[in-house]
Amino acid sequence: MVNVKIVPTTTSPEGAPSGNLKIKIMSEEPKPISVELLARRALNGDVMILDHDLVDIIISPTKNKITTFPKKLMRREVYPVQDRYYSFLRKKGVIDPASIQSGNVFSSMEAKIYESILEGIDSIQSAIFATSLFIEEERPDIKARKHLHHDMMTHMLDPDEEESTELGEVPHSDKKGSLDHKVRPYGFQYMYSVLRESEGK
Repeated sequence: MVNVKIVPTTTSPEGAPSGNLKIKIMSEEPKPISVELLARRALNGDVMILDHDLVDIIISPTKNKITTFPKKLMRREVYPVQDRYYSFLRKKGVIDPASIQSGNVFSSMEAKIYESILEGIDSIQSAIFATSLFIEEERPDIKARKHLHHDMMTHMLDPDEEESTELGEVPHSDKKGSLDHKVRPYGFQYMYSVLRESEGK
């Protein structure tokens, strides 16, 4: 028998709840299985797993369904993550491969969780445990993307001396670039066409 225990975590000495949940999966074996995820429980009982930096994973016990939503739209990495996640669950035997499809929300995907017919194994608990395994596999990529984003922001906002100039260090001239504001758009092209026509005659 596998049991799931959801315990609210606290972050202040006064014991005020932080809003996050700690999910522990325990079995009758000598060493209980403990899984920690950044998760919340919705009012309808859905478990929202928020550990991944690109997608939010929603496990719905009432609908027996898993749905993934992108944290931010227009990210090209979102679909590959969703594809890896559902392929992982399919190989673990948690979801029905024929049920994998796009959701009714833009860029979301969903799949049906198998009804467990194995004695002592709950389908929702298995989905949560398999999701924790997937998150652990993704952990190096998640950290790499966070470090890359931090390095890019630091490079843009706080560059070193070799890649930055002080105000006034680069002299300014009266005219910059090749465009002249006194000439109408396509003016040179029009004059060139007129000259060519006159030469042809």
